[in-house]
Amino acid sequence: MRNIIDQDLVFEQLMTEEELIRFSMFYAICIANDSFIVTNDNNVIIGQERPTSPLWIYIKNNLSDDEREEVVKIICERLALNTTLNVDGEEKYLKSILEEVSSVSGVPFKISLPKNSYVCHKPIKPEIICGGLSKARENDLETLSVFSRDNWEDIGFGILTPEQANNFAQRKLTNSDFHVWRNDNERVVAMASVHKYGDVVLTDGVFTDRNERNKGYAKFLMYRITKDLLNEGFMPILYADRRKAAPNHVYKSIGYEYCGEVTEYRFLNCK
Repeated sequence: MRNIIDQDLVFEQLMTEEELIRFSMFYAICIANDSFIVTNDNNVIIGQERPTSPLWIYIKNNLSDDEREEVVKIICERLALNTTLNVDGEEKYLKSILEEVSSVSGVPFKISLPKNSYVCHKPIKPEIICGGLSKARENDLETLSVFSRDNWEDIGFGILTPEQANNFAQRKLTNSDFHVWRNDNERVVAMASVHKYGDVVLTDGVFTDRNERNKGYAKFLMYRITKDLLNEGFMPILYADRRKAAPNHVYKSIGYEYCGEVTEYRFLNCK
């Protein structure tokens, strides 16, 4: 394995177009300061922005015994830095490797989040759009704190303290790529963030007010964000929890195309 130097996008040569969508986080990892990313230039790419962030593992084909041993060793090294490490990749290659890591390290793991990947080349406009896209304002802080708390809980990450929720909201206010949707009464009812990595843009943090769901606001928000990104020359991509029918239906209804699955696993520190 060799370390990938800055701007060395070897994964673009190894992956198909659809695989590049599934493993688009490599774009983010490659531009992060002091990121960890290694490859054998043939079959394996492993990358991580920082020890506390998920480790992404792309495997092109079945590994040789030597390749497999090296991958297990690398995961064990990253696990030693973070005993609740998340690892993302394709189940058909990754699960058995993680079972070996668990056997060596003594740390169990489970599926944390099964994800569908999507890309949009041509958006489909909803028949009716109520409200409009907007930037967040200072007087939206309290609403965004509530949204941050509820979204964190919906994802399954636990409960945020009021201070933590407020900090999340403050960061959203200062992020130029954070967007909200206001209904016809100018009330904030949905939110989302976009992250630009060259020509690739990942949208995440899509959330609708718990009291305003099933009214199409997330659909309107994502349509407008996607339309604007495409007009600016970006390629919009996103991930959706494949256990939840509603968001997957919304994304497909506005033109997002399914590009396969990625599974996120989490190691469980039992201490």
